[in-house]
Amino acid sequence: MTSKACVMMIVVSLLLFAGSAGAQEVTLKGSMVCNGACIPKPKAEDHVMVVFAIDGTPEVRAEVEKIMKDLYPDRGLDADAAVKVMDAFSARLKYFISPGSPALADEKKRPTHYCMPARASAVTGTLSEKDGKKWILATKIVRARLKYPEKMLMPDKPFVMPDKKPVVLKITDALTLKCVYIPPGKFLMGTPYYTWPYFQEEYPHVVTLTKGFYMSEVPVTQDVYEAIMGENPSKQKGARIPVQDPKFADMDKFCQIVSERTGRKVRLPTDAEWEYAARVGTSNPGFQEKYTDQNSGGDKGFKEVLPVKSKKPNPWGLYDMVSCWWEITGERAMYNVRHTEVDPKYPPRRPETARSQRQGRGLLKPGWSIVTHEFCTEKGYAGQKFRVVVEAEK
Repeated sequence: MTSKACVMMIVVSLLLFAGSAGAQEVTLKGSMVCNGACIPKPKAEDHVMVVFAIDGTPEVRAEVEKIMKDLYPDRGLDADAAVKVMDAFSARLKYFISPGSPALADEKKRPTHYCMPARASAVTGTLSEKDGKKWILATKIVRARLKYPEKMLMPDKPFVMPDKKPVVLKITDALTLKCVYIPPGKFLMGTPYYTWPYFQEEYPHVVTLTKGFYMSEVPVTQDVYEAIMGENPSKQKGARIPVQDPKFADMDKFCQIVSERTGRKVRLPTDAEWEYAARVGTSNPGFQEKYTDQNSGGDKGFKEVLPVKSKKPNPWGLYDMVSCWWEITGERAMYNVRHTEVDPKYPPRRPETARSQRQGRGLLKPGWSIVTHEFCTEKGYAGQKFRVVVEAEK
């Protein structure tokens, strides 16, 4: 932050302190994050902490209730509705935490810029308004449990269902790989920044996928992988368990061989295709608890997953999209962009090595969401698996 920006922040803090003298303290509960993680092109002065209130005062609860009633349809959010809800939270329930707040003294021990994830917090202090912004001079900031409206926690319901028959890839005379049709559409990719958990990698932006595609209903299993590649690198063995920790180049080679054998273009999904399919085309917040009955993680943390189809599929018929292993996409690791996109693709840089990073998706645990992604190498801290996409023919 520039010295000029620092001076301005101090001046604002003094004015807020003077204006709030004698005011009654309140506590706001919500996601606390740097404002720089919530706007497309942040300047130095934008890197101040904010809290997106979800509870804490009667006024906050009334505002949340009004947003949910007026802007959040019972069927869930499409891309346009999701943007409206996000804009409403930003306009009505975003409180800037004064940089001179006593409670921020402890924050010096932990950098408070947009490179850090959001925290579920209870912020206590006095409120004021200046220059069209709501401010809180915080005297206390502690961790908090947040309760979001029940409508946000409802299971995702697709707006459209697949209208084409699956494609069945013949692997051997005895083995096939079924791929279900994923219709084209538009969605808000990433995490709404008014929710927690929210990581800076997940910046919300509208993505349009103009072409339908077919996605394998399960990750590539060990029997299928071995039939194509002639080897099985997995530590956790089992014919119907996803192949574990294949090399990046071998995943690409698998797709190439299957393409040659079947006459269809087979590849890894893009990051946008994977998230769109996991969320069945919706733009609802991706809270972890919504996908519990789909999670095929075993009982030994990152060490073991269940055989495919042990848990329920999502409404588009995809199994095991979430588990205790990362699912590798065909794209290099990167933060979400901060602008709208159409059919985005970000292939790995060449030459690719074992230390290269790709996007890993679908590992769910408390404090993460369906949208969380990781920068994965071939020696990640959790197991890695993959599924394939078949391009639709013209």
